[in-house]
Parts: sequence; structure tokens; C-alpha cells
Amino acid sequence: MKKIIIIMVSLVLLLTQYSNAQNRRNAKYNARKKKTIVVHNKRHAHAHRKRVKRTKVAHYHYRHLPKRGAIVKSMHADARIIKHNGIKYRFYSGVWYMPKGNNWVVVGCKKGVKIRTLPVGYQKIVVGPKTYYYYYGTYYVMRSKKYEVVEAPIGAEIYSLPEGNKTVKLEGSEHYELDGVYYMPSINDQGEEILIAVKNKD
Repeated sequence: MKKIIIIMVSLVLLLTQYSNAQNRRNAKYNARKKKTIVVHNKRHAHAHRKRVKRTKVAHYHYRHLPKRGAIVKSMHADARIIKHNGIKYRFYSGVWYMPKGNNWVVVGCKKGVKIRTLPVGYQKIVVGPKTYYYYYGTYYVMRSKKYEVVEAPIGAEIYSLPEGNKTVKLEGSEHYELDGVYYMPSINDQGEEILIAVKNKD
């Protein structure tokens, strides 16, 4: 009789453990599925965003970096030399510099330039089926194990622009323009202020 009771208790314990394990697996699966749906829906969320008056300056996150168009007299010793179309750019701390006489000017990087590593603090953005990496006004995609500079994808939601952008009126509302792309100030689902790439400059 005792053996039967022991066997029954053992079976109950085994069934309980199996049920708990199954529930944990289901919970993890549902969490992954939910996360995927949220990301997918966010790809199209910009179409429903409202225009707002931005309360923070557009370059808030990059306030410690030089503004676009700034002239720099000396270059950091750790700046990387990246040659593209005959121009020897310097790349340091996520900022691109182009030679101008004996000085350097802060510029937007030309499309097609490639780097091996992304700058610290980059933002990952998913627009449609593609993944982009953004930092200081420049967008990158991974190609052949390198990060290539590309045009800004319309619909991208970013947190900040470099100082040196322009404030313009577009369709009667305040927008920001940088490198030929118009950005609309808005609020994301978490209540954070963002800028959405809405149009390329004609």
C-alpha cells in the first residue's frame, strides 16, 4: 500500500513539474510574440503621430558635440582617417570632419562611406523590414560586416539632431531640416519627445 502511495505522489509531482515547465515555455513564447507585434506596429506608428511643439532643443542629446558647420583647428589624435571619393574624412566620437584648408569642418557624411564599428550611444531603428543605426544625424546599415552610410529612411523616429539644423515651416507647422530631410516633432508611446523623418527636401 505504501509503495502505491509513493508512486502516486511521485506521479503527481512529475505532472506538476511538467505543467509548470510548459507554462513557463508558453509564457516566454507569448512574450516574444507580443514583442514582435509591438515592433511591427511601431514601424507604422509614425503615420498616426501628432505634431507637437517640441519643448527641448533639437540637439539636446548631442549638446556636448560640435555643431554642423563648425570649424575645428586641430584634430584628435585618435580620429580615424576614412577616404571616400578622393576626400580624406576624419571620424571621431561619431562626428564626421572634412578638410578645409589647414582646418576641419563638421559635416554630414556622404552616402556610401563605410565604418567598422558604430559610435557609442547609437540608436537602433526599425523601419519596415530594414534595421538602421543612427547617430548624430547619420544613418547606417550593416553590409558585408561593415556599417555603410545611407539616406535617412522616411518614418524613422529619432531622439535628437546635431546642432546646426534649421527650423522651418512645413504645411504650417514647425519642423527641423538637416541634410535635406524634414523632421516633425512628436511624442512616442512612452511619452518621450521624438523627431520623425517625414519628407526629403525637393
